[in-house]
Amino acid sequence: MNIQEYISSGIVESYVLGLAEEAERVQFEQMCTQYAEVRAARDAFELSLEQQALAGAVATPVQLRETILQQLATEMAPETSRTAPVVQMRPIRRTAIPMAMRYVAAAAIVLLVGSAGLNIYYFNKYRDYSQRYDQLLAQQTELAKNNNAMQTRMSNYEQTIQGLTNPYMARVTMEGKGVPNNASPDPGSVATVLWDTRTKDVYLMVNNLPMPETGKQYQLWAIVDNQPVDAGMLDMSHGHMMVKMKNIPRAQLFAITLEQQGGSATPKGPMYVIGKV
Repeated sequence: MNIQEYISSGIVESYVLGLAEEAERVQFEQMCTQYAEVRAARDAFELSLEQQALAGAVATPVQLRETILQQLATEMAPETSRTAPVVQMRPIRRTAIPMAMRYVAAAAIVLLVGSAGLNIYYFNKYRDYSQRYDQLLAQQTELAKNNNAMQTRMSNYEQTIQGLTNPYMARVTMEGKGVPNNASPDPGSVATVLWDTRTKDVYLMVNNLPMPETGKQYQLWAIVDNQPVDAGMLDMSHGHMMVKMKNIPRAQLFAITLEQQGGSATPKGPMYVIGKV
């Protein structure tokens, strides 16, 4: 028999507390005689019970001790002496806890611990899969966004090609070197206006313009009877694609200036390119 398993079976507690059956009690006393480990386990448990009892003990009031002594003196006086009745004490037999119930309790504890471990394991798995799902969802969203941007770009390219091949489109090339008095900040700048002669719709395509500084934006102007007419703001993020501007019924010239973000009612900034219709 494994001594440690025997000690861990609960027999020590059952014996000390008086819950062991007769056969178990006899066997335990024999084991205490034969094995010092069993005897030490019994002594240790008895000591722990004693320490717990002392820790929770309450001091007896002094008045109670004096009262008991007075009563004893009165009862033992000669004139009142009498034979006290003898009460026979019978040991109370406690029902021992069956060994099978101990195994059932131990098995229940093992199952509880195992269940907690499984819960932690599956929770970690759930959290891992949840994080993976979120990552895949973010990637799918990013791919969808890129796909939409690509489709928009392809659509703009198709529109640009259609505009360039449309026989009703008047093409106006605006160049920096055409600005009067060579006043263009970048003489190498080039942009193209496509003007639909039927609908009067105006499209702008940037060939070469420097990126404006923060807070600045290019503005297209139509020169009508020597007066500038706002034809719309240019978003440089479109690159070389054809961008629809404002409808212009008639014009003699087109020009681009650099204005404050959002544009102005009349040209105030430097002119970069100009072209004759």
